[in-house]
Amino acid sequence: MKLFLSDLDGTLLNQQAQLSPTSLETLRTLLERGLPFSVASARTPFSVLPLLEGLPLRLPWILMNGALIYAPVEAHCPYTCPLTPCEWAALARAERESGVAGLLFTLEEGRVRCHCAPSAPPPLQHYFDRAALRHYPVLWNGFGRRAAWELENTPLLYGMYLDHRPEALARMAEGLGKAGLTLDFYQDIYTSSRWYLEVYSAGASKGAAVNWLRRNCGFSPIVGFGDGYNDQSLFAACEEGYAVSNACPELKRQATGIIGSNVQDGVAVYLKERWKRETDSAGEPLFFKHGLQVPGLSP
Repeated sequence: MKLFLSDLDGTLLNQQAQLSPTSLETLRTLLERGLPFSVASARTPFSVLPLLEGLPLRLPWILMNGALIYAPVEAHCPYTCPLTPCEWAALARAERESGVAGLLFTLEEGRVRCHCAPSAPPPLQHYFDRAALRHYPVLWNGFGRRAAWELENTPLLYGMYLDHRPEALARMAEGLGKAGLTLDFYQDIYTSSRWYLEVYSAGASKGAAVNWLRRNCGFSPIVGFGDGYNDQSLFAACEEGYAVSNACPELKRQATGIIGSNVQDGVAVYLKERWKRETDSAGEPLFFKHGLQVPGLSP
């Protein structure tokens, strides 16, 4: 079964971190006709579930930079890549030594839970609309208040740290990089006064999650769309990879082709044109049928 996977921020989403009306309507129409489309994002389920609620996405989502795969029909996570005990110890030590606190995401009793340490900065304390998240069964209703060193023996999937000055985060990133963890350290594309450090297991990547889907669910070929450094593993694992025109130079060099930018609805426009080209040439759709069961996703 063919599968199209798109990054979100900087790729599918516009400069307001939203799906434009054009992309939303185009994708909704194509999905209802059977387009095998899903997402591969660094975002967590806490932000993605409300964001994509208007799209009938039935195929698995790659989230947290590949640390988690979410099956929306089954409302559970068939695959996770938590930090190893050594990686957890390195993160706990880095928090203590730097004095930096952030959001930590764990898997507890089959549900994703967010912990926000009491010393985390105000923007992180109010990062999510907690009331709006209560009706999603994959999410733990109560937010925790623990730091990394208090989460021993709890599967820790991802840590996110925020500051308006990059210096403290840079020092933390340097130490964690030496410990071998996967890091994404960047200036926010929506609010230039913020810097983020995202921390994952060394085994977590979009590419590793793509390979899991191929092995366990039978997806092939897989086509990826992206814009950033963390999409390089996605493209490496896909048969085709298309960079939006606003993508970083490194990803463009790796890409099969370049499409329109995120503010030009590049992904949606490309998929609409490809849908027409492939269905016209075949005489019938070569895409996902809604009644088809996807193996490897049942709880």
